[in-house]
Amino acid sequence: MRRGNAGAFPEADQACVAVWLALVAGGRPAVAQDTSHKARPISYGVEIAFGSGHADRGFIISDGPVVQPVAWVTTGVGEFSVWSNFTLAATAEGSRPEIWEMEVTRERRWKHLKIAPAVTMFFYHDLLSTDRDRSIQGWLYLSYDVGPFSLFTNHSVDVLTYRGAYYGEAGIKSERDVSPSVELGGSVGVGWASTAFNAGYAAVSKSALNRVSAEASLTAHVTPRFYLGPQISFSTLVDRAVRAGPDVVRPTYVLVKLITGGEF
Repeated sequence: MRRGNAGAFPEADQACVAVWLALVAGGRPAVAQDTSHKARPISYGVEIAFGSGHADRGFIISDGPVVQPVAWVTTGVGEFSVWSNFTLAATAEGSRPEIWEMEVTRERRWKHLKIAPAVTMFFYHDLLSTDRDRSIQGWLYLSYDVGPFSLFTNHSVDVLTYRGAYYGEAGIKSERDVSPSVELGGSVGVGWASTAFNAGYAAVSKSALNRVSAEASLTAHVTPRFYLGPQISFSTLVDRAVRAGPDVVRPTYVLVKLITGGEF
């Protein structure tokens, strides 16, 4: 999906902006009607990750070193973030992906349940060719706290360039303070996808239970506002047809990141 052909969607830039703004605007009345919580003060943050590569929902996009900065602003209405991926050298496929994402998220909590609908707009550009891609996706993040663990399920659907491409995942995660300034986190999960999604990422027109994944992280709070720590992610495609897809770079991978940032 983020390896699209140049010029395939000549009017998509204007359409992306129009649909993205329409979706965001469409969600505002529901926010305005919610009077159960007072507006939170504005906060913002910045973060940068140095990684061994970049993958998207089980599919390697960059198999070499990457730098991934992100900035966000959170208000009583929701959160707006801008994330980017810069590949530092050519990949095994002879590309050098640059990706920009903008996301608007609105999170709500009811006792142990957390619901966060979101709208994401992304732009992909290969610095070594004229390949470009862009689209808009709707997301729904759900989690439920059960003692020291949380059950989660996340769902995305493309609403523009790859209309109807769906991906879902579910699993269990945990975060625990091991000292006043150090936090450990981890998760395991499974992911599944529609025919349109796998056709875009793997060039395999088949819906499937795609992958099994796991992640672990350590976060050290250097000061009350600044933090840093490593993160390791594992994923393997479990469907034979998807694993053998012609666009699959590496069906099983381990990626490592060093993340540092601050929130104010």
